[in-house]
Amino acid sequence: MTRRRALLLLASPIVLGAAGLGGCAELQRPNVPWPVPPGLLPVDQEPGRAAVNIMAQRMLGASSGIKDEPGRIAQAAGLMEWMAVELNRARWSAVPPDARAGIGLARDEMRGALGADPLADSPRLAAALAAAYRALRSGNRAAAAAALPSSLFPRGGDATLLRLSDPGPLPQGEISTTYLAERVRVLDETNGWSADFDTPVPADRGGRGPIPLAF
Repeated sequence: MTRRRALLLLASPIVLGAAGLGGCAELQRPNVPWPVPPGLLPVDQEPGRAAVNIMAQRMLGASSGIKDEPGRIAQAAGLMEWMAVELNRARWSAVPPDARAGIGLARDEMRGALGADPLADSPRLAAALAAAYRALRSGNRAAAAAALPSSLFPRGGDATLLRLSDPGPLPQGEISTTYLAERVRVLDETNGWSADFDTPVPADRGGRGPIPLAF
């Protein structure tokens, strides 16, 4: 799938409507913020922009498949779960709708690749993926498998680890995370955020900074 074709797909009213309404229960609830699960992001960075940038970095090359890097995919998948909900909050309203909807589509693509329950709550999935990511970083594969319960991953932890090691091509994930990172950068560089967006533009993007530690 070419990037142009994917972006045209994201922009269609049918896709935007489906992504906005979503199959996940949390998208029908009030947009109450919830913290990023521990370990997915550096503790010294503002989580919103850090998540956007790290997702794009981790998904680079995913269109042709990323093999033998289960920790990398677990981190990206956990951040997608968080951002798919976070982007529905009003403070992200300046981000184009197709960029926000694209992360929901990428999240759904990732769930399918990993064999996750398509109707599971994002907070539970994000927490499980973060726990697996922390275990993989420490070299504890057994703990990583145990962190992926069958209630969220019906095939079980061991099978899900295999999927994390070889999820197959993820074109929606690569295209959507790259596009979101580009849109956020443009908003930073052009001071395009709404007046009540309380995160200063970073100094390296022409703003006065510094970036706060939380939205």
